Amino acid sequence: MTQTSPAVRDAPAETPRLRTTLRRRLFWIVVVVIAVLAAVATVLATASGIPDTNRYSIGNAGPSGSRAVAEVLRAQGVDVVAAGSLDEARAAAGDDSTVLFTDPFGFLDSDGLDELAGLGTDLVLVEPGTDELDALAPGIANAGAAEEAGSVAAGSACGVPAAQRAGSISQPTWTYRVLEGPQSSAASVCFRSYDDAYALVQRPRAGGTADAAGTVTVLGAGDALTNEFAATDGNAALALGLLGAHRTLVWYIPGPDDLPDGGGAATIGELTPGWVTPVILLLILVTVAAGIWRGRRFGAVVVENLPVTVRASETMEGRARLYARQGAHARALDALRIGTISRLTTALALPRHASVADVSRAVAAVTGRNVDEVHDTLVGAMPRDEAELLALSDRLLVLEQDVHRATDVR
Repeated sequence: MTQTSPAVRDAPAETPRLRTTLRRRLFWIVVVVIAVLAAVATVLATASGIPDTNRYSIGNAGPSGSRAVAEVLRAQGVDVVAAGSLDEARAAAGDDSTVLFTDPFGFLDSDGLDELAGLGTDLVLVEPGTDELDALAPGIANAGAAEEAGSVAAGSACGVPAAQRAGSISQPTWTYRVLEGPQSSAASVCFRSYDDAYALVQRPRAGGTADAAGTVTVLGAGDALTNEFAATDGNAALALGLLGAHRTLVWYIPGPDDLPDGGGAATIGELTPGWVTPVILLLILVTVAAGIWRGRRFGAVVVENLPVTVRASETMEGRARLYARQGAHARALDALRIGTISRLTTALALPRHASVADVSRAVAAVTGRNVDEVHDTLVGAMPRDEAELLALSDRLLVLEQDVHRATDVR
């Protein structure tokens, strides 16, 4: 067993203090904090800069948006107000206003549609569905998709000034027809696609006459309002004429706030079961407790003298088991040969840098053996199995014994 020096034995052992540890790691702590702050700032900047991609949105500058039409109307003195809920539309619509309405996702229910029917002076419905037609434009029905055509003309029977000025528009998406009824004669139809299917139908609002100021317009050519097609044919003239007749234009696209429950999309907290929060809190407490338990300090480190001497036989037996388990016969024999050659070099008083050939010749000289036989035993022969390994190890042992006997006699 080795002895520990007095200087090591008497040296004070201290556990690093928190202040010392923090001082050593201050650089990395600052780097991590800066990285976290930069990540948070990037996320906030990205979230605030998400582009508007909603169809017909006046904030969308992409092909499907309607920002170009809204900006031209504003340049002409029309106050264009975007409304994302019925409350916002109600607040913005006045006596001299046009309300544009499109609800592709069906957020507005029947009660909301009934309330919308009384807002503003003129009402423009962009590609409405059956429920919206029944509530806002009774007497007008859906006639299906329009037939393919490069463009459609307003027609001689069209009585809508904006459509007459436009002349023709690009191919519409949906068409509508006027049902037989008391007010069918007061309706104006424009941009015929086929039979009695038209892309634009305008009629007086409920309770009005053909000469009344208030109208409801059903527009099946929603592409005429988009940035991509606004400049095609007479799309721009139609859009500006329909939407710029009054001082205020309320651009109303319903959103989640118009759902019947009024809450919009459910939050993560609302979708999470009630037992999840207590379990998470319990796991946090358990984690903190485990950290305190496993990370508690036991005081100063105690210097203890440990045994460092291992018997050679234990090392030899351990390595032998490893070689045997892996079937490393050649590697095991190499270890034996290295030890034998080292001892023979010492016994024959040869220099430490002597080669195997030099050792072989010296052994043959003192034992009378053949040089080739000695060289084959020391480095040449290779074992193919365990039996040959044992035979070669015995030859090494006998060779070493013969050298020791020969040198002792001398």
